[in-house]
Amino acid sequence: MNHLTFRRVFGLLTLATLIAVPGLTAELTLHETTFPESRNTDVDFSRTTKAPNATLTADVKHREGHAEISVRFKNMKPAVLFGGDITSYVLWAISSDGDWENLGELWVRKANDKVELTSALKAFALIVTAEAYPLVSQPSELVLFTSMPGDDKRAISKPFTFSDLAPAPTTGMISIANVQWDSSEPMDLLQAEKAVELAQRVGAADYTPQLLREATLALAQAQALAKTPSPKKEIIDHSRRAVSRSSDAIQTTLRTKEREEIERQIAERKAEMESLEQRARDAESMASTAKLHLAEATTQKATADAAILAATAELTRVRAEKTAMEAEREALLAEKTSLETQQQNLQVSIAEMSERAEKLHKEREQLASRLQSALSHVADTQNSARGMIVNLPDILFDTNEATLKQEARVVIAKLSGILLIISELNLRIEGHTDATGSDTHNQSLSERRASSVKDFLAGQGININRIVAVGYGENRPVAENETREGRSKNRRVEIVMNTGEVAEDSNY
Repeated sequence: MNHLTFRRVFGLLTLATLIAVPGLTAELTLHETTFPESRNTDVDFSRTTKAPNATLTADVKHREGHAEISVRFKNMKPAVLFGGDITSYVLWAISSDGDWENLGELWVRKANDKVELTSALKAFALIVTAEAYPLVSQPSELVLFTSMPGDDKRAISKPFTFSDLAPAPTTGMISIANVQWDSSEPMDLLQAEKAVELAQRVGAADYTPQLLREATLALAQAQALAKTPSPKKEIIDHSRRAVSRSSDAIQTTLRTKEREEIERQIAERKAEMESLEQRARDAESMASTAKLHLAEATTQKATADAAILAATAELTRVRAEKTAMEAEREALLAEKTSLETQQQNLQVSIAEMSERAEKLHKEREQLASRLQSALSHVADTQNSARGMIVNLPDILFDTNEATLKQEARVVIAKLSGILLIISELNLRIEGHTDATGSDTHNQSLSERRASSVKDFLAGQGININRIVAVGYGENRPVAENETREGRSKNRRVEIVMNTGEVAEDSNY
């Protein structure tokens, strides 16, 4: 395929029908990386065939509960080159348990630039998608770049599959890999024009007229400035304001429409309930009429013996009708009662689940905060998927010995005081050695050291049923054994704390 210029592409799109992107990946293979605390980790990206011929890299640093992400790109092309409804690139953080987070727009004004973003997740993969507007709540199938596992051994990566992708927006180009872009083109203005058009198309004028007016005004100002020798920054500022207001308008409109649809369904269900109640009332009225017919038949029998056979037949017929009507009435009343009970149970269940979820969330936050605060004064701690890890270095023991030193007893005694207060935590004590000595000796030494810590904690009043002690010898190093510093790091005892059963580290 010959290279196409940006102006030629958009000229063709005015004559062609917009298309949906074919062959999109229904299931992605991603690599979740657990980023080490306070350490820079380099991340490279792999591009798909639909992406521009660009290079993406990221620098990720996790600290103080969030990840700082600096994305750099070279030879990048703006998303609006796709045509159709595409206006923006969005960077996503996706975890292996299916959660995703819209980190923000990957804004391209220059071919070479960088964007600073943040994430609340600890472990995640990164992808870049093309979207209709920046504030979308779910990644689309139009995936352009995916992060790859890094070379840093401390940044542990694992593969997983992800398929919870929204349908791709309509595009005018299947791929922009071979589309040429002159960076002097007013891409911010084009993006703003498309964003305002999308907001108008979804009906923002009926739901968020003020936001749409602000977006339209900002666009008009940008268009007017573009016709004059005004500074480029002013055009960009007005264009970005138009995109921001349009995105807010689209998001608010779609959410309002979704809420209206739910309310419509509730109203239909209410109408069905009222219909059932009316049928029950009609059945009661029919039963009263049947009783009246029976009384009239009895009177006719007493006053006209000649018509007794006819009256008896009528009475039998009326009684049968009455029985059928009463049975229908009872069935309708039972159905009504069942529906009311289901509705009440559902409301109670929703309330209980909401209350339980809020309570568990608060308790977990409080526990984590209490534990982090308390342990930070005692020993080196870190968070992990298994729970809070307290690292006790090899200074606890003499060389080749498993008897705790006095200073070690002081540290573990302080730890015991914390664990006596926070009694819902269970412990897994894991002993490790360096590679000096035989495998059998190191395995035995690591087990005895883990048992020494367990016995001391039990002696301090910690319920022994809360404690599991294991030794791994030299088999799980965290550093090279060829240096003194590496061997010192490998000689350690780690205490992993969590509620419920503390799992073994699955990374080994």
